[in-house]
Amino acid sequence: MRITDKLEVVGPNLQKPDRPKEKGGERSEEVLSKDQVTVSEKAKEIGRLQVEVSKLPEIRADRVEEIKNAINAGTYDVKGEAVAGKLLKEAIIDSLV
Repeated sequence: MRITDKLEVVGPNLQKPDRPKEKGGERSEEVLSKDQVTVSEKAKEIGRLQVEVSKLPEIRADRVEEIKNAINAGTYDVKGEAVAGKLLKEAIIDSLV
């Protein structure tokens, strides 16, 4: 899965004001407009979801307990293909981030 969105950055923009030439050694001033960043609604939603995901616990205690019990009872069945597939999926996601 690849998450992309548009982030538009505009600036800096220097503009000289319209005024007559100044006399003597006085310097003319430049007007500096502020930089602008426009974030799409999709990017805002992605940011909100990232905050929500960061609040989730890294370790699901209920799932860990369930697996421990299955291992102790000798009923835990590991499918090599499933494990390999998940490892590859994680590696691909990590390389994109």
